[in-house]
Amino acid sequence: MISKGRIKIVFCGIIFCFLFLAFKLGQIQIGQHQFYLKKSKGQKYVIPSNLTQITRGNIYDRKGRELAVSIMVDSCYAVPYKIKNRKTCVRKLCSILNLDYKKTVRKLKSHKSFVWIKRKLDPEIVEEIKKENLAGICFIKEEKRFYPQNELACQVIGVAGLDNQGLAGIEYYFDSYLKRKGKKNTETGKKVVDFSGHNVVLTIDKVIQYIAEKELKKTFINSKSKAATIVVQNIKTGEILAMANYPNFNPNRLTAFNVKHLKSAAVSDIFEPGSTFKMVTAAASLEEGTVKRKEKIFCENGKYYTKGFYIHDHEKEEWLTFDEVMKKSSNIGMSKVAFRMKNRDFYKYVRNFGFGNLTGIDLPNEVKGILSSPKRWSKRSLSSISFGQEIGVTAIQLISAFSCIANSGVLMQPRIVKCVVNARGEIAKEFKPVKVREVVSSSTAEKMVEILEGVVKDGTGTFAAIHGYRVAGKTGTAQKINVKTNNYEKNKYVSSFVGFLPLNDPQIAILVIFDESKKDYWGGVIAAPVFSRVGSQIMNYLNIPREKDSGLFFQAEKELMKDDKIKGNT
Repeated sequence: MISKGRIKIVFCGIIFCFLFLAFKLGQIQIGQHQFYLKKSKGQKYVIPSNLTQITRGNIYDRKGRELAVSIMVDSCYAVPYKIKNRKTCVRKLCSILNLDYKKTVRKLKSHKSFVWIKRKLDPEIVEEIKKENLAGICFIKEEKRFYPQNELACQVIGVAGLDNQGLAGIEYYFDSYLKRKGKKNTETGKKVVDFSGHNVVLTIDKVIQYIAEKELKKTFINSKSKAATIVVQNIKTGEILAMANYPNFNPNRLTAFNVKHLKSAAVSDIFEPGSTFKMVTAAASLEEGTVKRKEKIFCENGKYYTKGFYIHDHEKEEWLTFDEVMKKSSNIGMSKVAFRMKNRDFYKYVRNFGFGNLTGIDLPNEVKGILSSPKRWSKRSLSSISFGQEIGVTAIQLISAFSCIANSGVLMQPRIVKCVVNARGEIAKEFKPVKVREVVSSSTAEKMVEILEGVVKDGTGTFAAIHGYRVAGKTGTAQKINVKTNNYEKNKYVSSFVGFLPLNDPQIAILVIFDESKKDYWGGVIAAPVFSRVGSQIMNYLNIPREKDSGLFFQAEKELMKDDKIKGNT
């Protein structure tokens, strides 16, 4: 049995220990406060945990050529309490980095142990700061997005922000694949971070993209147009080989461009297609059997009054065959043919060609366009829509519809991404060609190819012809409507040409659009020549033989290689 004396001794011992610990804690916290405070500040400060190694995957063209990569660069930060002469430090930093003086002073007065000065700096700027040997000013490596081709395919690729989050284009749409992934450790069950983001391989061909942009830019500048768009599509697979818009931007200069230019106009801008839409009306009429190619249609000498409104042609014509109606792009002739169909039947074909629907292309901000239900049509709606008014379309819808005709009447879903590949080179997700539907029969499609070839041979699209190849297509010149007044504006047009080649085995469709050209505004005059130049160079690049060997050297690839050498790219 334990005696009371022993219990008292143990109890007194415990009390003594507690009092001793309390005394020591008080001595440390009060008597030696300044000593330990200074010592703690001298220890390593906390750096944001997201500053690590490369985490974002790359973006490649269809042949594995780099379009977007991540590199490591220096970012500048400050440890405020270590700065000795704050005024001198601020003055030098503001001079080198072009910073606001007052804001920088406030930053350096902070009680924090880590304050950003400026992130992701060019190497020459970093060297300039380091030469000043400023106490308390330090550098840390950060991941930065770099676009080796600068403006090339900028609206398709998009851009990543300061913290490597996708902001536009593929960078935004596939952000969850490109950025680092969180996953569970199979042994512990805890979530860990996989620092290797997936890589995205596009259907874009870097050389074809270069050809398209080079030729589009020339005419865009010379015509002083408000905007311009070009799309190149593989007819059989629906793959987009090139897509460009002007004005464009350099994604390597985040603060130097207008955010309006981030979107791809090919999927986000709506326009009235004008006479290019006559292809839809013609195909629907032939499929329904409401018109024959050789039958004569009276075109009223260029002015036709029907159902309470006038229809006008740009040239006075009397009797034209249906083929000639397309060649000469007669609104009157096309309207008379369209009136033979019921509203709901015509509407069905318009929808089946993909208008009024999303195409499902893997790009952000795609819109459906404008197509009202037949219940809301006026007496003139069928006529207006038949020649491309009273309907709003996107470039991606229009080129896909023409590719449908070239593809024996089968509509393919347009695609911009081939696959997503993990860091080990394994395919994580593959995007195969998707057949949407058969819109018209192969026999109707064949007839339409012949009619559209006539447009290029001796119709409004003669400037689209390419030596050695059979080409089909359609011109469009659409007067722009003022959304406020609902009236068409004088001297403001959307000029376009869309076509495909070679007709013995159609491979490539090309759409060219110019918005508000200040010079020539007819689609056959401004857009068709761009189609011809781009198409000719693509045929050379793809080694698709002409009827007679032209002996032309493929200049576009040579120019692109020269540009890469100048930029130091591979």
